[in-house]
Amino acid sequence: MLNTLLGTVTLAATLRLATPLIFAAVGGCFGNRAGVFNIALESFMLTSAFFATYGTWLTANPYVGVLFGILAGVLCAALFGLFVFHLESDGMVVSIAMNLGAWGLTTLMMVALFGVRGSFMDERLVSLPALHFSILEPLGKVNGVLNDQNVLVYLAFVAVAVMWVVMYQTPFGLRLRGVGINARAAQTSGVNILAYKWVSTIITGVFCGVAGAVLPIGGTSVFAENMTAGRGFLAVAAILVGQGNPLLAAASCLLFAYASALSVGIQNLGIPSQLVETLPYVATILVLLIYGARNLKHVSKISR
Repeated sequence: MLNTLLGTVTLAATLRLATPLIFAAVGGCFGNRAGVFNIALESFMLTSAFFATYGTWLTANPYVGVLFGILAGVLCAALFGLFVFHLESDGMVVSIAMNLGAWGLTTLMMVALFGVRGSFMDERLVSLPALHFSILEPLGKVNGVLNDQNVLVYLAFVAVAVMWVVMYQTPFGLRLRGVGINARAAQTSGVNILAYKWVSTIITGVFCGVAGAVLPIGGTSVFAENMTAGRGFLAVAAILVGQGNPLLAAASCLLFAYASALSVGIQNLGIPSQLVETLPYVATILVLLIYGARNLKHVSKISR
């Protein structure tokens, strides 16, 4: 049992499963701190996953696929920004519409371009190669967890550190957070509120593009309908729990990913698979409950 809980296989799988969540959450943190209400990350990721598949299939090059995914994520962000910032549509309504529309759009395009329903596999759909570092070989369990992962797994953690610095140690990050805290005060100090909201939304699109690309070409070499399966909402939950802090959001993503990895490992213990598969979502609900209780306690102290 202990080997299942803390085994090399479980921990290595946690890193792989956390990668798309971390990318989406880190990007979404910028929109959150800029005061942009955006729960359309699911649609950004799913659309990006499809176009990453298409780009890889066209060129047999997964890095081109990642580029296609990023472009798709940016286009989704631009569409969201157009409706919310310029047409003054409600962010909640736009998010729901995009989340529902992405599933239908990607299914339609899969039929139109690949001629299949359900899932698509092809020999030209090449996954990102695993990287092996000989320097890690003497480290035993650490080697088993960290070695032989694709490049995006490592870049996810680099992105967390870099974007934390950008958000909390640069004038850009200070102004961005100021826009989210008090937009009117930021405007009176000369900050272009619309520009910062647009930049934060595009950043969200870029990172969700990478997150979506991980799903089909991060090792599976397959695209399936509704491939994101709620990962965008898990990323939104991580952003809320982390209060827009990339480090805390990434930690929440690791917890959700660990629950997912663990659910695979404990299926061999005779527990019904339907119950096991709920584990990641139960973990998410528990974390959100703890977060809500903590905030409620903090508010009650202030009111006293």
